[in-house]
Amino acid sequence: MKKKVIIAVIAVLAVLVLAFAALVSWRLYYIDENFGLEQWKANLENGSASRYYYVNNDKRYVVSDAEFEECDVKEIVEEDDGLIHMINHPRGYEIGFPKDTEFDFSASNEFIEAHNEDYSFVISKEYSPYEKTRQYIHEYLHKFLLNDRFREQNKIEVHKDSVEKIGDLWMEVVFATRTPAPTSDIEQNTYAYCYIYDKDQRYYRLMAKSREYDQDFIDTVYKMLYSFDLNVPIKGQMQNFTGYKSVPDPNWNEETRAFYDELVNTDKLKWGVYVPQGVRDLHFDEVEDMERKIDYTFDGMIEYLYYWEDFPAEGMEAAYERNKIVEVTVQCATVMNEELDGWSPAFDLVDGVLDDDIRRFARAAKEFGHPFLFRLNNEMNSDWVSYSSSVMMLDPSLYRDLWHRYYRIFEEEGVDNAIWVFNPNDNTFPPCGFNDPKAYYPGNGYVHVFGVTGYNTGTYYAETFGEKWREFEELYDEAYELFAIEFGGFPWIITEFASSSIGGDKVQWINNMFDVLPKYQNIKMAFWFNSADWDPNYPKETVVSRPYWLDETDETLKAFGDRVKKE
Repeated sequence: MKKKVIIAVIAVLAVLVLAFAALVSWRLYYIDENFGLEQWKANLENGSASRYYYVNNDKRYVVSDAEFEECDVKEIVEEDDGLIHMINHPRGYEIGFPKDTEFDFSASNEFIEAHNEDYSFVISKEYSPYEKTRQYIHEYLHKFLLNDRFREQNKIEVHKDSVEKIGDLWMEVVFATRTPAPTSDIEQNTYAYCYIYDKDQRYYRLMAKSREYDQDFIDTVYKMLYSFDLNVPIKGQMQNFTGYKSVPDPNWNEETRAFYDELVNTDKLKWGVYVPQGVRDLHFDEVEDMERKIDYTFDGMIEYLYYWEDFPAEGMEAAYERNKIVEVTVQCATVMNEELDGWSPAFDLVDGVLDDDIRRFARAAKEFGHPFLFRLNNEMNSDWVSYSSSVMMLDPSLYRDLWHRYYRIFEEEGVDNAIWVFNPNDNTFPPCGFNDPKAYYPGNGYVHVFGVTGYNTGTYYAETFGEKWREFEELYDEAYELFAIEFGGFPWIITEFASSSIGGDKVQWINNMFDVLPKYQNIKMAFWFNSADWDPNYPKETVVSRPYWLDETDETLKAFGDRVKKE
């Protein structure tokens, strides 16, 4: 009996050994086929709990040498320091993040976003246009954040601002908190701004956000900074993987959807014109006078409003009766964006303090019922508007939050006739990766049209600002180079543009424009800014610095009329 038991036990053990051997064999085969056996062994040897890669934003466990050289590779390694290290091979640096961090590499040519349950991060490699990099950061990037009046007006406290040697690198570290309004649903209002100085005016910027300024947040930031390593050989190709595209609003009314479809599919450029307060003050006579002179009817007009102003219902109806679509531009700013170092209404708007203003506007827009182009907070990637990151905590995500708030309230009020236009400036100020237009993009489904703006400003300020005469082709070749790859999935509108007459031949400029317009297939509509800029060094509106009027002379208006009717 005992002999039978022993034989049975031996048989069971043999089966278990064979099963274990088969499992090990399968495991090694599985690792070899799916994870890379050599990489798996290397991970065991170096103590890494995990190592994987993003190859052109595709998560992988094995990367070939050729892919390292040709692709955008980010390497993720869990280390013994309690951090998960992100090695950015095309940018040549390594930094650790909290272990549960998730990464967004979609715009990594300019910046990388990351977050976990407690914190948010943005990191970018930057370049100072000035030799004194620290002075540039302190006096330009932080010109509002470190301004006493601005902080007092907007309830911002700077906890720390110091330059320190962390590891082998000099860094500037600033901690600050904005106290939001009680109505706010923005949870992370404490910031760490970290600038890591390299050489030749290169620097790296890490921005971290937390719910509160506490020791855990401070420790997390400093752990990350101590982990920063510049000894990473640069290899591979930096790329973006954004996938931006226009998604028509399923709630649009029939007329709005029809207009949008017509705009997308038109092969004949639509033209609009701006005259000051033309819609709100019913100044249609100025437009109609131009139309009579050139025997041409404009398709649209522009109106500019501040966030507190009412939807111009009477003017919108009058424009609609004249078969004109209106580009309604709303800016969440003080008048003319003056006194930017004072109170910024954009903070109150993003905090929900001024929802009644948005809701009143949305209800009137809904009542109007007909399609209109809604351009919210244009030229956001600049330093001259209240809703730019320069003013809003150096954090473009607050712009996205503000856009989403508007969009949500419009949905709640049943607005089914707004076509949303996202319109960055053609040049970014400050010229930083974290301030790139992609950092402001609200997301697919929140934008229907891409807006571009480019003026031939002429040469009045040639000595002061280095202005030069720029042909239409130069302006919009640059726009295509900047935006066509990321925003090519949208119909484009030149939301405002014009040519000065100072420094060149404006009539010839107009003719040259019509010669090259056919090559810009994305552009479906263009609005001429029929006004002027004035030299602020003289009494108000006495000396013109940039005469943009289309009807500046009979010759300029005739040049436009003769060519537009031939198109």
